[in-house]
Amino acid sequence: MTIHESDLDEQVVSLLSPEFEEDPIGALARLREKSPLVRVGYPGGARVWLVTRSEDIRKVMSDPRFVVDAAKVDGHEGPSITEQMFAMFDVEDDVADELRGYFGANLMLEDGQSHVRLRRVLAPAFTVRRIQALRPRVEEVSARLLRDLDRKGSGDLLNEYAGPLTTAVICELIGIDEADRPQVREWLAEYINLTADFAAGLLGVCRYLKELLARRRAEPADDLISTLAQAMDAEDVRLSEPDAISLVVTVVNAAYHAVNDFIVNSVLVLEDNPEQLARLRANPEALPHAVEELLRVGSSIALAGTRYATTDLEFAGVRVRQGDALTGSIHSANYDPRYFPRPEQCDIGRRTKAAEGHLSFGAGPHRCIGATLASLEGEVAIDHLMLKRDSVKVAVSRSELRYRDPAPGAAPRLLTALPVRM
Repeated sequence: MTIHESDLDEQVVSLLSPEFEEDPIGALARLREKSPLVRVGYPGGARVWLVTRSEDIRKVMSDPRFVVDAAKVDGHEGPSITEQMFAMFDVEDDVADELRGYFGANLMLEDGQSHVRLRRVLAPAFTVRRIQALRPRVEEVSARLLRDLDRKGSGDLLNEYAGPLTTAVICELIGIDEADRPQVREWLAEYINLTADFAAGLLGVCRYLKELLARRRAEPADDLISTLAQAMDAEDVRLSEPDAISLVVTVVNAAYHAVNDFIVNSVLVLEDNPEQLARLRANPEALPHAVEELLRVGSSIALAGTRYATTDLEFAGVRVRQGDALTGSIHSANYDPRYFPRPEQCDIGRRTKAAEGHLSFGAGPHRCIGATLASLEGEVAIDHLMLKRDSVKVAVSRSELRYRDPAPGAAPRLLTALPVRM
């Protein structure tokens, strides 16, 4: 039976209602069993189809009838995401004008061959060989940060460990020169943490990347910036300088919060499941599988990137109109019992087929290109925090934890800090 939109108009769900704050996974489970697509409302009146089931989310992410660039849908009008960002942060006109000059094609907002071209340019920087070569550096930075916390005896695991670790790895991957890293870290902190100096931080990063691209074109190294600089000089790639800068900024956006929040979420999950932590400590070789399970239950990514229907169609038994927006609930998918028996249970021994695992890295053409790097950082962090030591303890009760303002559908919410004793 086809369900028409008119039948669901009176059933618009608010993801900011109390049930989603009190029991987000349970609330999503009720939506998932109710319908594969649920009409949800956002602040400001926007309505979006929330895709609730793992199988259907995978289909949306791979179906060419759905695109990530709304401008490709006939009849679409409205400001770009860049212009919305400038308006949201009240960016001064002269700063906005300069920033526009640095923004080229955005990997996350491209479809079809344009997306394939940009992803192919980035791919050499994310080969298994290059990512594994980063492991010693990730281990070194992690050990140093933990030594600093050990000396203090306590600290904030999010802002004194996970955040600095992720930032250091980003700088290493991009190829930021060692002498420049303190200043670049300041700009990144202002930009990616959305401080009052957001625009100044982003502008500093973009200006620096422009200069670094010029340096690496003259003297290449084994890093992401050199990969992009070489692509700019390849006749068959057609990569502009703004394209290259946008690609780096996209990597920063994707890598930072997702990894730090995953690290602290994993500590909480393991502390709440002491039998699983004991099992992992007794079998440390199971760590890669444990990271996959922790990515399933502790992912900080709540929603898949929005897709737009390019034509009227029927999807999962629901009539979807051209221009309708659809987004998948990653948490609903990751707890879908059709894919994960006893989904509410954290099981570090859980094994799933490659095509049936969690969706924390997405799926289809837009699956996270940095998934291997994120898993590596997670492995090192969990190994150093929870396996090589047994003393790290959350220093406050769960009721005392403080969170950032939740995004619609967010589960779990994102911590502002995680106080721990060492």
